[in-house]
Amino acid sequence: MSRWKAASIHFLISLIVFLGLLALILLLWYPGILFNVGGGWAGLRIVIAVDLILGPLLTLVVFKTGKPGLKFDLSCIGVFQVACMIAGMAIVYGERPLAVVLAYDTFYSVNTDELLEYERDPAILESIPGSYPKLVYVELPASTIAADTAYLRSQFIGDPLYVQTENYRAFPEQAEDVRAVFRREENARRAASEAILEQVEEGCLFSRFVSSVASGFVCFDVESRRLNEFFETEVAPSVVVDTEAEEQS
Repeated sequence: MSRWKAASIHFLISLIVFLGLLALILLLWYPGILFNVGGGWAGLRIVIAVDLILGPLLTLVVFKTGKPGLKFDLSCIGVFQVACMIAGMAIVYGERPLAVVLAYDTFYSVNTDELLEYERDPAILESIPGSYPKLVYVELPASTIAADTAYLRSQFIGDPLYVQTENYRAFPEQAEDVRAVFRREENARRAASEAILEQVEEGCLFSRFVSSVASGFVCFDVESRRLNEFFETEVAPSVVVDTEAEEQS
């Protein structure tokens, strides 16, 4: 067998393994648009570099039919490749969003480290129905003035709404109830540029979006209950608080 054939076989095996891992990532850990905007690429780059490039390349370099110690060399390459692949997948898994949280007028992609940073127990999400990442919203006072006050207070004391797990609530099942949760949609629309708003489809529930790797605006689809479109901004969208109450506290 030539070294090129051996490297090709190695590449095909690696490709099959990689596609299986990619399906796991896209379907379970980072569903929908979350892979691109929730940090999925960070660890996957390690997997691609080692699994699809470096592993087969090392086989191409060391393989020679009849070479003494060839099996040992190939075994070392395999162990190295698996170890790096596990490390990459561990990064992807650790950075995966545990919840997509609508807080005030913004969706946040929240992972384990962010909750622990604010001394919140990620296990609280186990009580929320549905699969991970959990789709939740932060319950705010019914009064618009009180809701604005709660938001501003959370910023002032350094306890952001999106990590206040004690106020997490599962998204409603009924479409009209879901729309009621988006109380500050107009706030988000006022903050977006005309160029972005021109791309927004009718029926979109519009919101800001922030994750550890991206910020911008998103559309939430009521039927699929997913974020289905992302509009990136160069910096995190600023928060506009409308102090005119729609109802008096």
